[in-house]
Amino acid sequence: MKRDKIYLSGPISGRPFELAIHHFMLAEIKLQTQGYRTCNPLNMRLCVWLAQHGHYRLCLWIQLLWMSATCQCIYLLNGWHLSDGARAERAVARVMGITALYE
Repeated sequence: MKRDKIYLSGPISGRPFELAIHHFMLAEIKLQTQGYRTCNPLNMRLCVWLAQHGHYRLCLWIQLLWMSATCQCIYLLNGWHLSDGARAERAVARVMGITALYE
């Protein structure tokens, strides 16, 4: 049985990028073992490249479109409330009726 597609959201900037990658990867593995299909924004090469080159707004817009078009749930990692991007993702999810789950 396939479960919902779930979008991972949490803090990325403001801490070592390797730490963010590790946090998202662990959450992705956990959710996949529970049967979810995951959407990990750190796997979006274009968005990662845009963010690394200072184009945060464009990256966020792409991620918001991706989430709202393809995902039924959003999974908010610990510390999400400290991230402007994650708060925006949560707000869009709420408006779009996307279910929110918390780490």
